[in-house]
Amino acid sequence: MLLKFSGKGYGFLFMKILVAGLGLIGASIAKALKKYTDNYIMGFNRTFSVAEKALEDGAIDETGDLSELLGKADLTIVNYYPDAIVPFVLENKDFIKRGSIVTDSCGVKSRICRTLEKEKLQFTFIGAHPMAGKEVSGYDNSTADLFSGASFICTPTCADESRVQTLVSLAKSMGFAKTVVTTPEHHDEMIAFTSQIAHVLACSYVLSPLAPQHADFSAGSYRDVSRVAKINGEMWSELFIDNKFALIREIDDLTKNLKLFRNAIEQEDSAELIRLMQIANKIKEEVG
Repeated sequence: MLLKFSGKGYGFLFMKILVAGLGLIGASIAKALKKYTDNYIMGFNRTFSVAEKALEDGAIDETGDLSELLGKADLTIVNYYPDAIVPFVLENKDFIKRGSIVTDSCGVKSRICRTLEKEKLQFTFIGAHPMAGKEVSGYDNSTADLFSGASFICTPTCADESRVQTLVSLAKSMGFAKTVVTTPEHHDEMIAFTSQIAHVLACSYVLSPLAPQHADFSAGSYRDVSRVAKINGEMWSELFIDNKFALIREIDDLTKNLKLFRNAIEQEDSAELIRLMQIANKIKEEVG
């Protein structure tokens, strides 16, 4: 797997890459790889008609029996719900090509990476998180440019640098603007703050009994706060529980800050309200 140049830019070319799971993220990965790299893309989906459609669309070059595809893949990208990733890897470990790389696209990393770190595998597992998505799901909503300008997080535990760089370089060739290599634990801590707490807040917000009456009274604020309440409950419940310690810390911090505002409002303490908002404004100005 050498770094070469083609008309599509620098990248690791001529790898056989298997994309397992062709929903929104998996199919978008396959389409981005097809559009922006010269790799050979194989696809697998548990609903075989989806893989057939991907083949017809040109999103992948090949589909078929999972064990055969795994045996040919230099890189396998697993795009399943959080609780299905470790079982997928362990159940198929004897089929996965020796010396290859296996990665995933899950939004939590510690449990997956630390569990697989303990296994004696004939391949290298490197956790990853392509940070992009939509409010809709499924193959039909996938796009080759979903990751344009997005961040790609890589969380290796026992992989050598060259294999990590294979993933990082591939991500850059797919259009990711930023690549970060960090620990699974730091990833989960930051995702609890930047993503998961926002979904918890949005869902809590629209649970208000006044939400059904918002249409004639709302402008940008309602839209901005409520947007990520449109959520896949099955998947996100797994993400929340798998990252429960970091997420609970964020919920506790948010609750504490809400209580500060509540108390100041109840006591009609305008000075305290101004102080809290000035602190928040300063932080927002400094960090964006």
